[in-house]
Amino acid sequence: MFRFIIGLCLSVVWMLPSNVLGVIEDHFKKAGPKNGNHTMPKVDFIYMINLDQRPEKFERSREQLAKYGIYPFRFSAVNGWELTLDAINDVGVKYRKGMKSVESSCYLHEDKGEVRHEMMDVVGRTYFAHCLSRGAIGCCLSHLSVLQDAYDSGYKTIWVMEDDIFIQMNPYYVSECIKLLDKAVDKDWDVLFTDRDIKNNNGVYVPCKGYDKRRPNYQPKSKSQFRIRKNIDNHFRRIGARFGSHSMVIRRSGIKKILNFFKTYNIYCPYDIDYFVVPGIKMYTTRYDIVGNTPGSPSDNGGPRYNQEKGKDA
Repeated sequence: MFRFIIGLCLSVVWMLPSNVLGVIEDHFKKAGPKNGNHTMPKVDFIYMINLDQRPEKFERSREQLAKYGIYPFRFSAVNGWELTLDAINDVGVKYRKGMKSVESSCYLHEDKGEVRHEMMDVVGRTYFAHCLSRGAIGCCLSHLSVLQDAYDSGYKTIWVMEDDIFIQMNPYYVSECIKLLDKAVDKDWDVLFTDRDIKNNNGVYVPCKGYDKRRPNYQPKSKSQFRIRKNIDNHFRRIGARFGSHSMVIRRSGIKKILNFFKTYNIYCPYDIDYFVVPGIKMYTTRYDIVGNTPGSPSDNGGPRYNQEKGKDA
């Protein structure tokens, strides 16, 4: 009887949502004091995510915006390379009976923080998508931290940027686009990207036309939704999937949907392969680039390159 009760209890634990086993919001970062003017017409607050180890990236992006009198609030990013293993194992997906076993990555104490690749099959072990780096985990937590701050602050519309932006049109046109999109779809939207698509290191657009990553703990009802790329007028395109998170205008409805998804299912894929899987998310892009990404900008997602670059400067 004792063994039966223990087994039943464990079965119940394995059936619980990921957020019950490890509360992801415990690892969100606080914004700190918000001094200064970080708003613009139609936008309640403007954020820019930046690692403490990369002040030069924030400065380059800040200078571009300052020419137009726009001053983003610098949000100190979560550095995934400095997260404890306990934190990492809190925010990922814990394997439970009934989940599909797929090749994944995990971070175990016995490996001293080094990534291990294996089939997902150890009950209770935390997994991430294959090769998901600690830097990418920190990136996701940074965005979620911003969204939580915005939600708690009561903002209705925010503009979230990363520190590798490149301005191609007057960024005040973002305000005009919000007004135009509100009129075009009767305010029924969650996310507006301020460029057509992300660009690779060679400056070539990289469109996302579907969804091939599979979460072990969540499956969308239909994959056809991710192939949507429909022009609605001369200004906007309705999309079902997208790469990149360098410049996103997000409505309160979108903030809530994204936060609810990650609080329920935790982190598994990179942020920009997961936000469009959120149920009911309504996303649009501009059909021209206002604020895009800087091709070839240094990234610390795959490794703490800031350490190497400091060594070169020494």
